[in-house]
Amino acid sequence: MSWSRDSRWEECILDKSRKNNGLPQQCYTVLPFDGRLVTITQGKPGYSLSPLNQDDRQKNRTIADEKNKEIGGITPEQEKAMQTGAVIGWEFVHLIDNVHVQSNEIIELEISRPGSFGSETSASLSLPATPYELADALDRARIIDERVIYSMEIMKCNPNYLPRFISPSTNLYELNYLAQRLATLSEWELDCFEGMVIMDATQTSYAPIPVDRLINMTNSMEHCQVVYEAADDISLGKFYADNDFVPQLENLPQNVYEWLDFDKIGKEMREGEGGAFTTHGYVVQNGEIIQGYQSGDAIPRQKPEYTVLLQVTKGYFNDPDYDNDLSTLLKLPASDQELSHAVEEVGAVSPEECAFTAVDCIIPRLTEKITDELEATNGDCYGVVNELAGQLSRLNREGGISICKAMLTEAPEDITLEEALDFAYQTDEFLLLRETATPTDYARMELAKCSIPLREELFAGAELNHYGEKLMERNKAIPTEYGILISRNGQTVQQCLNRPVQGMEMR
Repeated sequence: MSWSRDSRWEECILDKSRKNNGLPQQCYTVLPFDGRLVTITQGKPGYSLSPLNQDDRQKNRTIADEKNKEIGGITPEQEKAMQTGAVIGWEFVHLIDNVHVQSNEIIELEISRPGSFGSETSASLSLPATPYELADALDRARIIDERVIYSMEIMKCNPNYLPRFISPSTNLYELNYLAQRLATLSEWELDCFEGMVIMDATQTSYAPIPVDRLINMTNSMEHCQVVYEAADDISLGKFYADNDFVPQLENLPQNVYEWLDFDKIGKEMREGEGGAFTTHGYVVQNGEIIQGYQSGDAIPRQKPEYTVLLQVTKGYFNDPDYDNDLSTLLKLPASDQELSHAVEEVGAVSPEECAFTAVDCIIPRLTEKITDELEATNGDCYGVVNELAGQLSRLNREGGISICKAMLTEAPEDITLEEALDFAYQTDEFLLLRETATPTDYARMELAKCSIPLREELFAGAELNHYGEKLMERNKAIPTEYGILISRNGQTVQQCLNRPVQGMEMR
């Protein structure tokens, strides 16, 4: 028996309210700083000058709107996201506030490795994550270079069916990119994605799916169709018969129609087109999986070119003729010229007209604090933020950034940016033991310096942990997420703040 479908399929099964919140393969846009009409291709750096470019910003805007409508109704939010990816980097697309993403994390995982002294170090991480959030998780798990072997365990995932199809050897950066892509998908697209995953799984006996193929699935919904009312072969067969997709059944008398074997019709249709039932209905994908992403594309070739990344927008002045929704990213430390260029890109006259939001920081625990203080001071603390970024950049070059992170774990929650900057200038006063995590580790390290008979028997003793605690107390050593922090001169982290001692007054 043969089956056929036509344009009526669209009328019958598409969710009319669905909206493609993912990014298109290509779009037209007008560059905010010079008004040129360009085209942007998803995943590729930079842009191409369009042959349709005019010497008039408004004309170019009209052309871009018309062309984006022809391509498939590209939204302003998608266009802005494409601008960010092309100019700043595709890894930053999900960071911008005006890009529609789901509020919940996609994947929660734990990264761990065996410690050199027998201890286990681990770090939790939610994906999608910023470049420095990824780096910080590896830092906390003591993955200090590419030669260190570590493992990842997915603790929670949305969608919950996905972990069984992800190989344990998947690269962290590619897993993060998959989470970024999933975070941009609409509900309808997520339903299509689930169907494609199950279609693949049924052909491979539910073996893990290469992460590059999973990523490419997120860009391959154009030819997907979903029958939400079909939960099994019977309901699928009835759907096909009811909507005249089976020519042989046309003009059948009603009393004969009721005798049809809908289960058989649905089964033959599903097997013939390779569709799959999901938790939301029946999904079929009639095209090829787009091969736009190649294995390894998401693995960074170099470290971020900033220590703090700010989103810059024009302040809202409640004036329709003056306000706009332009935004750009500013990499700190930045020169006055780079700041001026960012101000110009959002159509502002001066930094005072701009709003600043931190979207990434080499010390992730400072990201929210930077935003809070920038908002509380209307950007007046930008100079402090830029100086802090400069000092953190120096520490990063000299290998002291982990010490500063460890110091901040011991700082009070209400630490100010100025105090964080003071910490960044005092890292030389501390030593960080990266390969130690517990008092037992510390005791083993100290005893390894000595020539002791029957050392292994001593190391196996039950009192080693207690001995390590006493050693750490004497040496003012503090366990942190990044290793054991030791003061070189006896000054504690709290004393570095130079705050008045509680209960004492200055007269």
